[in-house]
Amino acid sequence: MLGHFNSIIAMAANAAKQTKLPMAATDSPNLTNDENGPKKTTFQSSKATSVATNCAPRTNLPDLKWLGLYYVIYIGAGTLSFFALRNHIRGKKTNDFIDSLYMSVVTMTTVGYGDLVPHDFLSQLVCTGFITVGMLLFGIVVKLAAKYLVFKQQKVLINALHTARKMGPMEALNEIESIEIDYTKCIISLIAMAVHFVIGIFVLVTVEGMEIEDAVYCASTTMTTVGFGDESFSSEFGRMFGVLWIFTGTSCLGQLFLYVAEVYTDIEAKKLVKWVIASNIIDKTDFEAADNLEKGKVHGAADFILYKMRKIKKEDISCAMKDVGVDDRSVFDVIPAQSSEKK
Repeated sequence: MLGHFNSIIAMAANAAKQTKLPMAATDSPNLTNDENGPKKTTFQSSKATSVATNCAPRTNLPDLKWLGLYYVIYIGAGTLSFFALRNHIRGKKTNDFIDSLYMSVVTMTTVGYGDLVPHDFLSQLVCTGFITVGMLLFGIVVKLAAKYLVFKQQKVLINALHTARKMGPMEALNEIESIEIDYTKCIISLIAMAVHFVIGIFVLVTVEGMEIEDAVYCASTTMTTVGFGDESFSSEFGRMFGVLWIFTGTSCLGQLFLYVAEVYTDIEAKKLVKWVIASNIIDKTDFEAADNLEKGKVHGAADFILYKMRKIKKEDISCAMKDVGVDDRSVFDVIPAQSSEKK
């Protein structure tokens, strides 16, 4: 399951090496809807470049080369081990080396046809070890994919906030709303999976001599890693082809799942960005109203909070305080009475 994550995790790793995105200097996390603020760029263009190039919180992603090396060592060690134990493995055999490589890939991808199986304690013990190590390596790949999705969501959020500070939150929200989710990678992955499926069926029919329905059945059980084993590769060329086809087939399926998860992550990230920006907006008219309460005197944050609280009726507060069992008189004592006369 390594091949389909290479380019994706590499993109996230390159982004992690960039310098941290400069944020606008401010003492408050609140954003004001200032219509006179600078508008230097659009969120659409910022979003297109920020995911791949701009930075987010630094994340130490493992070196993908080491993971690739682990898989090479795994396949090499598995092939040599099964070759050494070839007399302890039963089933329909062709070439000893090809069979050993074929069994190593089938074990690593969890297809497990059952056409080649260990038949004594030593070979069963070795197979158990390789199965365990293979699942651990697969767990590392899943961890990298999950980290990439979280890393991408963090970058989108931080760059969206940065853009909102530059162009204004209301216009940033409008730009976010106009952005459409990209399903291109999902469609391409589906097409690649279909082509791969057809190629496998063709080889199973022409080389292995299967009927078309049996070939479709075998290809389906292989790409989904079910591998019942009643239909499998049995010729020397078929197993040579199967080594590559099984690995890439399971990779195509995993890649499709990753792209579907990425689309869902983009949808949720869009919702999160809209919520964060909207929840931090304080309308400029509220500041102006608070500042003009007493002959143009400028009030602080506490005065602004009290001004907003004046818009709440005492009956509303009383009901809320009774629900939580708090004496509402302590609340009313700190709210200054609103002047009945406006100057």
